[in-house]
Amino acid sequence: MGQKPLFWESLLLRHLNALVLGVGLLATSGAGAASQSNQDVYQELVVKYASNRICRTLEQGRCTQQDEVKLRSYNGQLVGPTIEARPGDTLRVLLDNQLPLEPPRGSHDPNVPHGFNVTNLHTHGLHVSPAGNADNVLIAIDPGQKFEYEIKVPSDHPAGTFWYHAHKHGAVAIQVASGMAGALIIRGGIDEIPAIRAAREKIFVFQQIPYAMVSDPYVPGTQANMVEDFDASFAPGRWAASGRRTTINGVVEPVIKMRSGEVQRWRFIHAGVRESLRLKLVREKDPESVVDHFQIAHDGLTTGRLDQVSETEMHPGYRTDVLVRAGSKPETYLLVDEASAAEDSITGQAETRKVLARIELEGTYVSMPLPDTSALVQHVPFKPILNEELTGTQEARFDMDVQSTPPKFFINGKAFDPDAPPRKLKLEAVEEWFVSASRFSGHTFHVHVNPFQVMTADGKVLWRDTFFVKANESVKLRSRYKRYIGQFVTHCHILDHEDMGMMEVLEIVQPGTSLHGSHH
Repeated sequence: MGQKPLFWESLLLRHLNALVLGVGLLATSGAGAASQSNQDVYQELVVKYASNRICRTLEQGRCTQQDEVKLRSYNGQLVGPTIEARPGDTLRVLLDNQLPLEPPRGSHDPNVPHGFNVTNLHTHGLHVSPAGNADNVLIAIDPGQKFEYEIKVPSDHPAGTFWYHAHKHGAVAIQVASGMAGALIIRGGIDEIPAIRAAREKIFVFQQIPYAMVSDPYVPGTQANMVEDFDASFAPGRWAASGRRTTINGVVEPVIKMRSGEVQRWRFIHAGVRESLRLKLVREKDPESVVDHFQIAHDGLTTGRLDQVSETEMHPGYRTDVLVRAGSKPETYLLVDEASAAEDSITGQAETRKVLARIELEGTYVSMPLPDTSALVQHVPFKPILNEELTGTQEARFDMDVQSTPPKFFINGKAFDPDAPPRKLKLEAVEEWFVSASRFSGHTFHVHVNPFQVMTADGKVLWRDTFFVKANESVKLRSRYKRYIGQFVTHCHILDHEDMGMMEVLEIVQPGTSLHGSHH
């Protein structure tokens, strides 16, 4: 892509205030007076190998041993920079691939993991165009190339918690597991409710980085902690056996400060590859005593409710916004990943409880209210899809051939084929999707561009873009295809499954277009 264009040289400095370059637990609180904007938000993402440190051993909350890791990164950090925008803004992202060239591979099967240093970018959850240089995951940026993304956020886009990550088929799992992901926050709407504006805000990017000591393929004769071996990194049971810890914004077991009585807004983002999280707050002195929290949004979309829960379930790709209200006296809470039975785990294996973070309550008591549901309901982005709206149905069956070595992964009996014609959907159609997982494994259904409606077991409506379907089970989802035409994908968000074939290209076409078109 050549030399950096002049507009980047001249305008980037002028727009630094539009960037949020740091990823800390504490993010900017409040949303300002207007819910819409028409600004350019600039961000440069340099993709390169970088050395960082990850804590391996903790004693009494202090890190006593660290591992130096060499990982593919955005801007040299363990987590990508947080990007903030508003409805009506245009995201202008310069992706600069400075990774080294790789030796040619032997296989030409698109579903054999490959091209680990070729990349692109996906804005996960945004309702934006999938075409051209917008949220287009069907392009590839080679080592030594630059690519300028221009992503127009519509003026009526919901405010919420989204994220971005690499999405080049064949290398998604390797790159995201290395840390090539970051928070993407759309401000406005719900942020302006007084009780939420008053709450301090923290972003939690959960990652499981499966690094291991290997021969460095780019520095002969040396070894480094890297994520290079696809099979070893994502084999069933590999994460649990590795002894690695889930990080939050690149930190193992961070400490979060709260005042007694304080309400904070926590934005949870599961940026991992194949680990489930069952998030609970418990008292350190009594680990069986659970502190409830309040869910207000899923996958960036406001529910209009204040759902009081003891646990928030997170699978790869999920986001959940919660409000946490501290107790009246100084003490310490633990944020834990609760133990899971094998049938409830994305890995199909039982998991033990793990501490993810410490929350220290201190200082004088403050009295902070929770928001009224009457205020929240005004920011629900979509009306429920009723039976009489439906114009058709779609099916997505996730299945595996476990007799093959390596296993093969399918949607509706077919592995991803970049030369196959896409499944065509009509703009303005409203369809019900029947999504199922075979008996061998659960799978996480994700679709780009248009979110879908799901009903909970207790009859509540949720709008999501990612949903875990347990092994040998099926769910019904509903979606409206609005505004954008073009090609995008649906896939399993257990990303090694996607890399090995569990992905399909969809295309939204204009009404009146034949659904039986030519090859793409």
